[in-house]
Amino acid sequence: MKHANLIVFLLAIIVVFILGVILLELRAILLPFVIAFLLTVIFKPLVLYFKARRVPVAVSLIVVLISFATIIFLLGLTLYSSIDPFVAQLPSYQVRFNSLIQNAMGLFEVTLAKLGIRPEELEWTSIFDFSSITPALTSGVGSFISFISNAVLVLLFMLFMLAGCGELGDKIKKALPENYSDRIANIIDNIDRQVRQYLLTKTLVSLATGTLTWLILVILGVDFPLVWGFVAFLLNFIPNIGSLIAVLFPFIWSLLQFDAMTRPLLLLLFLGMAQTVMGNIVEPKIMAFSFNLSPLFVLVSLIFWGWLWGIWGMILAVPLTATIKIIFENIEPLRPVSVLMSEKAT
Repeated sequence: MKHANLIVFLLAIIVVFILGVILLELRAILLPFVIAFLLTVIFKPLVLYFKARRVPVAVSLIVVLISFATIIFLLGLTLYSSIDPFVAQLPSYQVRFNSLIQNAMGLFEVTLAKLGIRPEELEWTSIFDFSSITPALTSGVGSFISFISNAVLVLLFMLFMLAGCGELGDKIKKALPENYSDRIANIIDNIDRQVRQYLLTKTLVSLATGTLTWLILVILGVDFPLVWGFVAFLLNFIPNIGSLIAVLFPFIWSLLQFDAMTRPLLLLLFLGMAQTVMGNIVEPKIMAFSFNLSPLFVLVSLIFWGWLWGIWGMILAVPLTATIKIIFENIEPLRPVSVLMSEKAT
């Protein structure tokens, strides 16, 4: 029995390794496919709504096509209109950062002298170089441009998936005996409903959080509110960690922009309140079921998917992990794995 368990464990490691290699090597195809799958889940209710009213499939797909193209166009326009001036003004913020560091250096001279360290030996202004952000932003924008260029492939996958949606249950009932088909159809319906509800809820809450972030920054006069609003939208898909980063980044940026502490502190207060309300009040009320994912597992999934698919892998990490967890919850033999993925054993 022990030898059998060891063999199963070793086979599982081999399968995970092979799966990782496949995901890495087929990134160019699988990444658009995964994005198309998640978008299909979001747009599926619209197609089913038209089907129920006997609207031709071609018409419903055209509506989805226009909606998708509009979202991509607005997203790209918003991002590109903000990133270029953001990168262009980074040198001026480097000067401000160096000034703050030099002012803070005087506060530590006495303490450093007691430790036998001469402050002049330390390159305080080299602690952080804003020019190092530029390649990362350029790479991120390049990845976004690459995603836009592959939007046709994403759209093609999505249209094929949407064209056949709503027919899987009928196929299962015809293909399998009645005692099996009903059970399998119910499992698939539960998975489909919960995944769609999770993705729609997170997308809407993330959009609202990004909009609130943009509005707060506009009112307080913080530079590049669209950039920070878009960052907050993306980071909201990451539980706990994402919300914290979405508040800290604009707060630190406001410290570099304003001489007084009034507006940075107000920004910290209002953004913290917005994240708390959206994450702890609005989202639980919209979400019909409790979705708790272990923070450690979130971190592992970010590392894993980021290693496989780069920045887009990190953005999709939690939605993919949440989808996998929902699938495991609805399949009895895999339910223990779902419990291990949870923050609390419920």
